[in-house]
Amino acid sequence: MNDQQDGSLTPDSGAAEPHRVPAEPGVPSGSAECAETGETAACTDAPTTGPGALGPGSAQQGTPSLPPPVRPSPQMPPAQPPPLRAIPVTPPPPPKKRNSRGCLVAALLFGGILAISIGVLVHAIAQDVLSVAPSFSDSAQSRVREEAMFDDASGAKKIAVIDVKGVITQSGAFDQASAPRILEEIKTARENDDVVGVILDMNTPGGEVTASDEIHHALQRLRRKGKVVVTCMRSVGASGGYYVAAGTDYIIANRLTLTGSVGVIIGTINYADLFAKFGLQTETYKSGDLKDMLSGGRKRTDAEREYVQQLVDNTFMEFAAIVADGREAYETAEAVREAEFGDGRVLTGKQALQFGLVDELGFFEDAVSRARELTGVPNARIVRLRKSMGILDLLMSVESKSDGAVGSLLPTEWQCIQPGRLYYLMPTAAP
Repeated sequence: MNDQQDGSLTPDSGAAEPHRVPAEPGVPSGSAECAETGETAACTDAPTTGPGALGPGSAQQGTPSLPPPVRPSPQMPPAQPPPLRAIPVTPPPPPKKRNSRGCLVAALLFGGILAISIGVLVHAIAQDVLSVAPSFSDSAQSRVREEAMFDDASGAKKIAVIDVKGVITQSGAFDQASAPRILEEIKTARENDDVVGVILDMNTPGGEVTASDEIHHALQRLRRKGKVVVTCMRSVGASGGYYVAAGTDYIIANRLTLTGSVGVIIGTINYADLFAKFGLQTETYKSGDLKDMLSGGRKRTDAEREYVQQLVDNTFMEFAAIVADGREAYETAEAVREAEFGDGRVLTGKQALQFGLVDELGFFEDAVSRARELTGVPNARIVRLRKSMGILDLLMSVESKSDGAVGSLLPTEWQCIQPGRLYYLMPTAAP
């Protein structure tokens, strides 16, 4: 009877209904489990274990026992990837500020140099175009002006001071002893009737033979016109400088002045051994054996040495004749050559006085006093002659000072020396 009531199939149902087992008191409803097997299903609300659990003997007839329900295992959360460690990022350094102060200084410096250059050029153009004959000269073509040196006299007559400073050359920088500049200033003094005398303000080691001779010749023309010429030697008044001074009326030197050096020198560079070391040689086509006698690419022959020495000796005798003509202590050129200083040595001012090559030891003020005395005009004004710088003079000065980086390292005197030229030049100024 119990089996029919609890689990049998009724004829009119056609289907098996699950047998409900009431849950015992105290058991939560959430523990009810359902199981299905084939065409029958059984649902029980009773727990599978404990006092109220259904044992194997209580299973209904014809219904298979159900396996104990499997509780689903709690799902573990998905594994999380390890947290990413933040990599510290160093921010880029701020951009360096430009040194605006340095740029400003450079710009100002460049602008200043440019302004000065333009100013000099404009001044030169103005002097070249607008400077006609100043009050000093009567010649409309003269560009020589005067600068007052002393205010101790107010006479109408003048004694002109002409600079002979630097190496004497036929051309060169405007501030050097350029023969064309000196000749123009001598000509200006010669043609001005108010000029009664000239003082040569000298500081030169000498220079080119022909340039020195041209200045000497111009001084003789000045003297023949009755104008006195006095030489004042400063630090140096040697060789070509003394050649010029020998043609003046009176010579004053400081006791420490370097003078003398009466002689001639010519030089060149021989690089034949250097060429041979590197397997180089010069190739020259000439019309005669002595045409390339000063070539530096080959050895000198005995004939060449003899001929060059003759040139030097003949030029020296010209120098000696100038000295003999200007100094009373020596009557002939031969006497000058046989003198103790005839070997070309440099003399101090005191030694030169003993040899009779200068007339007095003193300073520039002494030269001024002597010039006023010899001219017979004690109140003569002392003015310095200055040739105005023209465009050509400016360009020549720039060119002569930019001959090259290597040449600029040499002393100023050496930069003026050209190979193969004859010079009246003191030994210390020659390379």
